[in-house]
Amino acid sequence: MSQTSSTQQPDPSPAPQQQPAPPTPAGIAVLPLLVLLFVLVVLIIGAGLLYLTVAHPGLAVPLTVAVGGVTVILTIAGVIAAFITASRR
Repeated sequence: MSQTSSTQQPDPSPAPQQQPAPPTPAGIAVLPLLVLLFVLVVLIIGAGLLYLTVAHPGLAVPLTVAVGGVTVILTIAGVIAAFITASRR
């Protein structure tokens, strides 16, 4: 009784590497949707302020100062965000 021993040799080809999944269409469309949402919110707020100044002309100067102040704050925040983004690259 002779037994033949067969040894299995490992497959010399490397195991297939899994590729990362491509970005989904929903993931790609997030930024444009956020920009659109921001523009719509700004337009709604602007329309409300315009209506308020037309209905109550005495509020024109205080609202102008308030909008100017918010603009300065948003500009400073944008500059800070730009510097942070540029420093990460």
